Amino acid sequence: MKKQLLIAAVAATMASVSMADISITGDAKVNYTNVDSQTDANDTNAFKNDINLTLAGSNGGTNVLVRASVEQSDGSTTEVDNFQVEDAYVTTSIGDVNVKFGQYNNTSDSMLSNATNATIDAGRFTADTTIGGVKLTYVDQNDSAEAVIISGEVSGVAISHKMGNAGAGSANDYTDTKISGSVAGIDIAYRTKQYDTADTDMASLEVTGEFNGVTLTYAQAERDASGTDFAVDGVLGEYAALNNIKGVKASTSLAGNTVAVTVASTEADKNAATSNDYTKFVVTRPLAAGATFEATYTDLDAAAGSTSDSKTLDLELAVKF
Repeated sequence: MKKQLLIAAVAATMASVSMADISITGDAKVNYTNVDSQTDANDTNAFKNDINLTLAGSNGGTNVLVRASVEQSDGSTTEVDNFQVEDAYVTTSIGDVNVKFGQYNNTSDSMLSNATNATIDAGRFTADTTIGGVKLTYVDQNDSAEAVIISGEVSGVAISHKMGNAGAGSANDYTDTKISGSVAGIDIAYRTKQYDTADTDMASLEVTGEFNGVTLTYAQAERDASGTDFAVDGVLGEYAALNNIKGVKASTSLAGNTVAVTVASTEADKNAATSNDYTKFVVTRPLAAGATFEATYTDLDAAAGSTSDSKTLDLELAVKF
């Protein structure tokens, strides 16, 4: 009798596993970076890696996702430079309201900032519903208080307006407005963040169009205060601790490769008379093995009087699975 009960219990467990919708996916990239600087002491050679694993499961309309990352970001000799859980959240619906809670990224869809990972103890909650074509979203987080977002589309133009604050007891309330659409085949996106605190307002603009097989993008962003990373969603590249950037990028396909050339100018202070000028040349090629190879060459012409000119070669091998 005991054997029959044990067999029945094991069978029930196997049945529950077989019905579960579980998937494991991931991505990985390794980089070799060589920096040839005008100042010999700043020359570097570094191997870096970033590996991400995503475990996703669902039961009916409820979904769970956990994403972990192993990253060696500085070329150091430590075996594991940084291991962290980047995302761990649950999504489901209660009537017409979609809810999401846990730990997940604050993503950026313009030049204003890089996407940032929520810390392991940063509990977050999002609820949204759509009424008459207008989406209403409420966001709350342990360490940055709450926000309300109103978004929708009017005559083909996407509009989003966010009202939030920086946390309990903070006077740094802000609004975040995004407008995007297309005019005569030209994609235009504008974003502005206005803060109560002085000298922290931010704004960005992206304009993209295709001409004779070449995709051209003009992008610019600025902030009243310094110290902001402008990621530009990878459009112009990533530049640290700057508050003013503008540039043009041209990309096309050539012999199975994606070739892109970016010319950008950046300033640590938007009121400064000097600036750093960057020229980037990027070649991306898919490999038969399922991976993607990318070579990026960056020429930095530093501000006048500086000894920070450099040439950087970054070789990257990336794969998704």
